[in-house]
Amino acid sequence: MLQGALIILGYEQLDYLHNIPINIYTHKVANFPYHWHEDMEILFVLSDDVEIRVNQNSYKLREGDVFLINMNELHFISATPKNAQILVLQIDHEYVKGMDIQIEGKKFYLNSSDEQDNHKKHVFEDIKRTLASMMQHVLNRMPFYSIKIKQQLLHLVALLLEHFEVSVKTDQYNIEDDQRLLDILKYMNDHCKDPDISLNQVAEVFSLNPQYLSRYFKSKVGISFKKRLDSLRLQKSLSAVIATTKSINEIALEYGFPDSKAYYRVFKEVLGSTPNQYRQRETQVLQNDLGNYLSINSQESLSKLFKYLGRREGLEQIVESNPETTVSNLYGKSTKLNPSFRKLLTIGYAPHILREDFLEQLRQIQREMPFDYLRFHGIFSDELMIYNEKSDGTSYYNFNHMDTLLDNILSSGIKPFIEIGFMPKELAKSPDKIFWWEGYVSPPKEMNRWTDLIVQFMRHVINRYGIEEVRSWYFEFWNEPEVEGFFWTGSREEFFAFFAATYKCIKSIDPYIKVGGFGHIDFSDRQEWHKEFQEYAWKNGIELDFHSFHVYNTSNNQNAGHQRVSPNKWSISTENTIQDIIGRTSLIIGDEDNLTNKIDAIIKKQHSLKRRDFWITEWNSNFDSKDLLHDTCYMAAFIIKSVLENHNKVSGMGYWTSTDIFEEQKQEKHLFHGGFGLMTYNGIKKPAYHAMYFLSKLGVEIIDQGKDFILTKKGDSYQLLLFYYVHPNLLYRSFDYSELHLTDRDQVFEKKSAKYRKFIIQNLNGRYRVHKRFVNKKAGSSYDSWVDIGAPLHIEEEGVAYLKSRAEPGYEVTEFETTGDYTVECVLQQHEIQLFEFKKLY
Repeated sequence: MLQGALIILGYEQLDYLHNIPINIYTHKVANFPYHWHEDMEILFVLSDDVEIRVNQNSYKLREGDVFLINMNELHFISATPKNAQILVLQIDHEYVKGMDIQIEGKKFYLNSSDEQDNHKKHVFEDIKRTLASMMQHVLNRMPFYSIKIKQQLLHLVALLLEHFEVSVKTDQYNIEDDQRLLDILKYMNDHCKDPDISLNQVAEVFSLNPQYLSRYFKSKVGISFKKRLDSLRLQKSLSAVIATTKSINEIALEYGFPDSKAYYRVFKEVLGSTPNQYRQRETQVLQNDLGNYLSINSQESLSKLFKYLGRREGLEQIVESNPETTVSNLYGKSTKLNPSFRKLLTIGYAPHILREDFLEQLRQIQREMPFDYLRFHGIFSDELMIYNEKSDGTSYYNFNHMDTLLDNILSSGIKPFIEIGFMPKELAKSPDKIFWWEGYVSPPKEMNRWTDLIVQFMRHVINRYGIEEVRSWYFEFWNEPEVEGFFWTGSREEFFAFFAATYKCIKSIDPYIKVGGFGHIDFSDRQEWHKEFQEYAWKNGIELDFHSFHVYNTSNNQNAGHQRVSPNKWSISTENTIQDIIGRTSLIIGDEDNLTNKIDAIIKKQHSLKRRDFWITEWNSNFDSKDLLHDTCYMAAFIIKSVLENHNKVSGMGYWTSTDIFEEQKQEKHLFHGGFGLMTYNGIKKPAYHAMYFLSKLGVEIIDQGKDFILTKKGDSYQLLLFYYVHPNLLYRSFDYSELHLTDRDQVFEKKSAKYRKFIIQNLNGRYRVHKRFVNKKAGSSYDSWVDIGAPLHIEEEGVAYLKSRAEPGYEVTEFETTGDYTVECVLQQHEIQLFEFKKLY
């Protein structure tokens, strides 16, 4: 017997999920005692080594092995090292029987570790893939998931019958062949805590002679009735030994032992230690293994499991049979398009603007889809060396690096949108900082030194670039100060005074310079923070020139089972900021309408403001710069959906960010690591880039708009932009990335048919040339092209050049002449975007 293993016979009653004829879960197991159940069980080892004992046979399994335990088969599981990760599937035989499939009385031998079954490798892979898919359906509960699970279950049963059925040896005794013994064992399991249960009492219940029962039991089970009864009692008592403070004598009596002496004897005999020694030695993990066979699915085990799903290849061939048809009249009422999405471009860190590779990307963006403003963090970062102190404590300023930075911005055809912050290190009151580049988030050690810095800074840019030019810029004060403990470590009152001093300082130089802020975000219930600021501003004669806020597609999980940590207790982390925020709040990714609803709610809460100049200075699907979906076609559809739903509500929308040249946290940064950028760090366009480009081609008037399209006009040309958006599933939305893998990022979406769309454009007259551009997994997706060439983590110049060529959208040109209605028919894959430009020919 292995050290610490329990050889205890027990019956396990299986309870199945509502309307699903299976139990499926992953758990970590050290040792699980001998037991049996009436239903078949398949085990899939996800990590480490596992020993499975079935009756008198022992099997060694490794990571990736699958194994089947037949109905009513005694089995014991032991892991080396402890806490091996296993997927368990239990099948309701009554459901299978109800489908007119006979598996009762049949035997199956499924053991992928058996070398004699190597010829069945493709069947084992099919089983693993099916198990992973079943787990995915159970966790995400997508529409019709119960039907799909039943379909997959029948597929599994067919595989078992076809490939793994073995003949039943009639000369070999099996415990399930004796129904009377099973009934006796169940009775013992149910009544073992009763101190009056005995061989004589059980014999009377089953109308047997006690001497006969004693001989019969030992011959069938292998040990005496008394030893088995003691083992059952011991098994049930272990959780009380570990998880309670009850005395050993209390536990002994509670679980049917006559006294503590008898309990000590059995404990020593089975486990080799006293109850007190066991209590001290065993950990909470062992308690969970014995007390809760169905332990919680972990991201680690699920991630290993979902690797077996396999990448979805190519494009979906199944197309909806009937097109959704839209009729648009060019002579109908039109509205003005607000190009807020072209107003603001964002990057992470000001000193990056001094890099030549960054400037190349910025200039390319400005050539192809020019923006008005560029926003960034860290104008006062120590790397720019603006604020300095001498050894005697006096301060001096150096604007050389900043001048080059601003010159680079302006020469690229874009204006600065300057975030005032963070604090220079030598001016900071405390050492609190954020990001690896150390943005200090404390109040100034001396307010007069801070205001002098602001005066010198503002006078310098005015003298260098002229007052009219600087008046056209935006100055946004700070970044998310209400996320206390992360972006601001002073008190709320300190920040209000800090803002007021800065605001008045700038306005005293020139009242027409635009000062606003302060980039607040609705991570949880912090709108009261902003409400207090509005009251403070009103009392102190402060009127912001514009109001800025951030929106990520997150929301509070109303069903979260833990208390949110008070923000002033959060700790600063320069490397794990995102994980800290997720771990210390009840945030989840919201539903498909969440981003729009959040924008509406934030603007509504600020209805009393005089200035209605709202800027979204950061927005994205997720605030995690390692979310692998950021590189995929999903982002293209998400961007277009979000912009079309919200462009007319704000002055500017700054998608976060323009490039993967972005370094807030230290992390592995292979080519497609899930960064925020529209482009990779070496300038390869992502699908998100094309979404912004397609939007930039829209006209100035909206002719028609629906849930998945917009039709616009500019002069005598028309533009039709459409998209097919599918929202990610529940598992991903809880920040569990188990289904996301480097080369497979589709599993977080329900697989849907391609969409068939039809547009009838009325009153289109003349001859037109139509330019059609489209982005899907096969056209314009640099990520999918990267996977196709082998997903190299390190890529050379030739590879970069190839991917840049593959990153361009699909393109088609046609010409037609019409005198009335014109019909556009198209098929869109999941997350595909398409742009039709109708240019009139004369």
